[in-house]
Amino acid sequence: MGCIDKPTSQSVIINAMTPRPDVSADRKDLILNTAEDVFAQHGFDEARMDDIAERAGLSKGAIYWYFKKKDDIIAALLNRVFRRSIDAMRVLAAEDATVVTRLTRIGRQISRDYQAMSRLMPIALEFYAIALRQRNVRKHLAAMYAEIIAILVPLIEEGIRDKELDPTLDPRHAATTLVGIYEGLGVVWSITPKTVDWKTLGPEAIVMFTNGLRKK
Repeated sequence: MGCIDKPTSQSVIINAMTPRPDVSADRKDLILNTAEDVFAQHGFDEARMDDIAERAGLSKGAIYWYFKKKDDIIAALLNRVFRRSIDAMRVLAAEDATVVTRLTRIGRQISRDYQAMSRLMPIALEFYAIALRQRNVRKHLAAMYAEIIAILVPLIEEGIRDKELDPTLDPRHAATTLVGIYEGLGVVWSITPKTVDWKTLGPEAIVMFTNGLRKK
């Protein structure tokens, strides 16, 4: 009869220290990617949790383990988009360039982000509707806006200190206005897509905005 090697104490410690793959994160991404496809194909109202489960190759119970309802999936989808955009903005804000140049790059990045999420715009509108009726979603959206403004305010303050921007500006008001410009364009685009061409109007919007900020 052959001997079965028993694990040494060292191998047990090594195995315990080896990080396990985050299966839950992969599963969540699978569900979100699948939900995006299902929502784009059927629309939010017609899409069912059953459709998402079937296309993802998961049980309906597995879907509900991560997301209790469709509203939760929409919130997670938009959070993912916002997170990528915010991370990109933070990198651009830290670059070695003039403030106007960095603001311009941020505006162009936002335009590209909107172009990339064209399939999600109907879902985004639903997300805003959810925010109006659910306090927790509204608070989450407000926190993301606050994070964006927190990136922009120091940048505008720097431009004022360097005499690049108008010293009479209120940095927080200016940052909030910039967020409002692109969010407003996003709403117009989602309702009448031909009205907003992100390749041209998106970059033009940031030029008009920065021209208004420059020191006279």
